[in-house]
Amino acid sequence: MERSLFKVRFLVVFSALAAILAACVPADGQLQVSDTWARPGLAGGNSAVYFEITNETAGTDTLLSASSDVAGAVELHMTSMQDGNMQMMHQQEVPVPTGKTEFKPGGLHVMLIALNQDLNPGDTFSLTLDFAATSDMQLEVTVSEP
Repeated sequence: MERSLFKVRFLVVFSALAAILAACVPADGQLQVSDTWARPGLAGGNSAVYFEITNETAGTDTLLSASSDVAGAVELHMTSMQDGNMQMMHQQEVPVPTGKTEFKPGGLHVMLIALNQDLNPGDTFSLTLDFAATSDMQLEVTVSEP
């Protein structure tokens, strides 16, 4: 009888401690996008979108693509210096490790090719980011001067 009562008490205490510990473990984080803006551009020309992704998840996600109705084509690009010349390289995908990933002038950016309309300072448009592990994100992008 004593042994059964000990087992019941042990299970009650163990279950209570497990519940307390589970409540203390932080939930999986998420991806957040901030500081979103685009360069002005003329219809038929090009522009670029910049932002910062903060990955608060436990692992690396991957940005697979971006899309928007304001351009004929939308691509992920990386600007880099090669032999003293600036080069822009199309990126099939962009890894987004835990922490911050910056899309900024002179580096990663989303290229808007063959704009369907003028993009003037103060205009806004939608841009959708497609990630491998996270749901698509729709952003409201404001056009501004660099």
